[in-house]
Parts: sequence; C-alpha cells; structure tokens
Amino acid sequence: MILTAKVNWKSLSAILSLAAAFVLCFVGGQMETQAVSGSAPDDIQQTHRDYLASLGWETEGPVSTDQVILPEEFTAEYGDYLSIQADGGFDLLPYAGETVTRYTYAVSNYPSGEEGVLADLLVLDGAVVGGEIRSSALDGFMIGLTSRERVSS
Repeated sequence: MILTAKVNWKSLSAILSLAAAFVLCFVGGQMETQAVSGSAPDDIQQTHRDYLASLGWETEGPVSTDQVILPEEFTAEYGDYLSIQADGGFDLLPYAGETVTRYTYAVSNYPSGEEGVLADLLVLDGAVVGGEIRSSALDGFMIGLTSRERVSS
C-alpha cells in the first residue's frame, strides 16, 4: 500500500519559521529566561489586562512572569521574530542586551475559538516594548500583538 500526501509548502514553511523563531527566542537562542517568583502586583496585572482589552483581547492571568534577556545582537535568525514584533508596532532593536519582564496572559476570546492562546507582553521600566499573541499548541502560531479585529478567524 502506498500513501501519498499533498503538502502546502508555503504553509509548512511559515509554521516551521514561527516555531524556529519561538525556539530561538525563548528556548535555545541567545534570549535567556528566568522565572520570577510570585506574580505581578494586582495594579500591574490590571494595567496589562486593560491594555490587552483595549486591543479587544479578553484575558486571565498572568499565567507566568519571566525575566528575559534580549540578545546583544539580533542576528539573521531573529528576522521572523522581529517581523512579528514589527507587525504589532514594536521594534526590539533599541532594547538589545536589556532584561525585560515577560508577562504571559491566557486569551479566552481568540476568533477561531481555539484554546491555549496566550498573550505575551515584554515590559521594560513599566512600558510595553514588545509582545505577541501565540498558541501553546505544538503546531501553533505566533502573531504580532495586534487588535483582535485584525485577526481573521
């Protein structure tokens, strides 16, 4: 018995690029993460949730709070991740080498109804300097921190 499959190489390439960006940025690349004990104070959580609500996202959490050391130099491997940030209106280049706090919130109203969607906020000195909306699924997605209206279901 011979099985064949039709592969949409463009979609597969996009998924693999996003997965590689995530792995490089948060797991294996130059970005280092360290869990922060405790959670954000209630007023900071509310400020973040209000910010995400202004973009149309309903959130719970935070799910986690981590310290992330951005790379000293964003090499070519970070191109896709920097593009995702730019899609959300952020430029991480001025923050190279900085330690930011990543607050992760559970998103409960992703347009497709998908569960396991998270919103990350990268915060430095109280200001959001980056972020993304992402799926926690193995074959998930990552998009810029954009309004819910811009996301098609």
